Amino acid sequence: MKTICKIAAFVLCTLSLGTFTSCEQGPRVVPPVEPEKPIVDANQIVIYECNERLFAEAEAFKAIEAYVPTLADMGVNVLWLMPVHPIGSDAKAVGSPYCVKDYTAVNPAFGTLADLKSLVATAHQNGMKVMLDWIANHTSWDNRWVTAHPDWYTGPATADEKFWEDVTFLNYDVPAVCDTMKACMLYWVDEADIDGFRCDYADGAPMDFWKEVITDIRSRKSDALMLAETSDARLYTAGFDLLYSWSYMYAVEGLYSGSSTFGALLSAHTSEYNATPEGKERMRYVTTHDESSSTAPGNVFRTPQGELSAFCLTAFMAGVPMIYSSQELGNMSAVNFFNYNIMDFKADNTTRAAMKNLLKAYRETAHLRGGKQLTGSLNAKVPYIQYTDEQETMIVICNTANSDQEVKLPMAHQGHTVTDLLTGETLTLGTTATLAPYEYRIYKH
Repeated sequence: MKTICKIAAFVLCTLSLGTFTSCEQGPRVVPPVEPEKPIVDANQIVIYECNERLFAEAEAFKAIEAYVPTLADMGVNVLWLMPVHPIGSDAKAVGSPYCVKDYTAVNPAFGTLADLKSLVATAHQNGMKVMLDWIANHTSWDNRWVTAHPDWYTGPATADEKFWEDVTFLNYDVPAVCDTMKACMLYWVDEADIDGFRCDYADGAPMDFWKEVITDIRSRKSDALMLAETSDARLYTAGFDLLYSWSYMYAVEGLYSGSSTFGALLSAHTSEYNATPEGKERMRYVTTHDESSSTAPGNVFRTPQGELSAFCLTAFMAGVPMIYSSQELGNMSAVNFFNYNIMDFKADNTTRAAMKNLLKAYRETAHLRGGKQLTGSLNAKVPYIQYTDEQETMIVICNTANSDQEVKLPMAHQGHTVTDLLTGETLTLGTTATLAPYEYRIYKH
């Protein structure tokens, strides 16, 4: 039966045959399957956004597969692959990986379908889920649907097409678009054992479509992970587990660049979580492929240590932490994701070693991070986060400045014998501490 389903999905998506029904409100639309427990455990998941164009100009899937054990050792357990599909090559194309020419094929520059399957299998063997980046809103102009089904598109007069001229937008008022796009997504779950999707510009497709497709995905994989590129909390009701945290990212950038305060960051954090239902989460990050393309990390965080400090504060504040590929290498330059920017992922790297150590402390304190949270500032440049449960207390202190900071420690921690979770050292805290530029410390007692 599974083989028959695979064939049916492939035929529907590639040949666009059959009888279609609407994804608007109607008899076929059912609410998303509600799992018995939340799919997302915010205290355990660490996502890695993988830009294939940083790994190799040919056979990138194999290069990424070779890196999977290193990622697992670092603490990653969800691998998000940026778009794997062939991209448009017509006169309007600009090399964007988000300009999809064929939804049921892989970009030959990255390898073959067999290579992708091997990558997924290796990720699973290393305890990772794999999400595909999915672009449901638009296709390249040389996608075969453009000529075979011109009625599937909204037409060139839309505001979106004037802004993104390399793509043409799908019309979800057409029932065939809903069914064909759903079939294409299910194809990858069935054929390549994909564990979920990061859905680009999720606001662009209707809620009823997402409800139906997420329900069908979860009928195959009950623990499928669904991430929406939006901050709009209404998408949670469609079945998404995770939404973006743009406000938080801009706030943490402001804090580390010196243009804003920890209070502003807390305000962004509180606002996002006030709109987040129980059992749902926010993905938290200090950069993404979009942000690193437009703003060099060095312009914000100045040094790899600065970005590590920001990541520490972000990971321990709340949510599901995400690492963008090249972040763990300490890259401080802008990365235009339209182009190849091959980096050395094989060599030993001090920033990656530090991130591994940080994520080890993160995993070891999952039980504490479910306890009572208290936030504050030791001075204008040094915020802290404290967690307490019935037995233990933890404090995370982050210097957000590129200078030494001498601070007075909270009285609740002074005189306590603590474990430094980054060094393993046992020590007794005094009344003050001096933090080096961008230094962070994690103590437990």
